[in-house]
Amino acid sequence: MPLQTMGRIAAALAALAALPACEYTYSDDRGLMERSTTDRAMLTDQTTVTTSPVILNVKGMSCPKCVTNVDIQLARIPGVQKSSIDMSTGKVVVNFDPTKHVTRGALAKAVDDSGLTLASIEGK
Repeated sequence: MPLQTMGRIAAALAALAALPACEYTYSDDRGLMERSTTDRAMLTDQTTVTTSPVILNVKGMSCPKCVTNVDIQLARIPGVQKSSIDMSTGKVVVNFDPTKHVTRGALAKAVDDSGLTLASIEGK
């Protein structure tokens, strides 16, 4: 590989490393910024999800890193087979094995663990 190309690659990687981490925030009416968190009741909901797929409405998704974080956390749930994430709308379609015990709380915790906020779950 030419030395000039290697220099460009090194510069691009350095620029990526210098990017600030995503901050998952919202602004209140006074302009204050805080991290929004998933409602505690959602995190502890042990209701089994019975229909696949379900749609998660996620707040705070602002970059591809957000998408990756959500995808990784959902994949850790036993029974989750696939997730399709639309960063622009915050909608996450989750397909899972209906014979597995996937709870609403597990889905909420996965979103929360990714640093984002679960607004709602559509589906039973």
